[in-house]
Amino acid sequence: MIGYLSVKKIDGKHVGGILVVDKRGIPVEFKYTDPVVPTELQKILYGSSLETYLHADIIATSLLGKLENNPIVILTDHPDLVEVNKRVFLVSESTERVENTKEIGEGEYLIPFQGRAIRIVSKEKPSQEVLEKIKEISEELDIMEPFERLDRALRYVCSST
Repeated sequence: MIGYLSVKKIDGKHVGGILVVDKRGIPVEFKYTDPVVPTELQKILYGSSLETYLHADIIATSLLGKLENNPIVILTDHPDLVEVNKRVFLVSESTERVENTKEIGEGEYLIPFQGRAIRIVSKEKPSQEVLEKIKEISEELDIMEPFERLDRALRYVCSST
């Protein structure tokens, strides 16, 4: 199983979700937060750190605490969330081509994906087992596609409140 963690700011509302899928991409678990709208006082007191605080410390931490399944890897599309847990990896597509997993910096790797590569960044150096698991999953499914489903689900949550 692999998890997908995302937070969004949609129409002034902050919302987050986590989608856990099996190796075929079929949902096993989905959790989301109710949209959070910061008060004017919170905006003043937190200043430029408000979004990081809401997204990482409040929303992502809450979602990870509610998980019933235990995915070996949790991918995110938001850089602030990498700091929340050592199982959380920032993932993005890369135009670079690699045939094998390649370390390109501390906690930063390129993994082969559909003739190109995906770039992952982690808080701590991942084990070889974790890197192999990400590579294996990327060979079995479009590893980026569940983010699209999660984005649509979070937009739906915001529009229905």
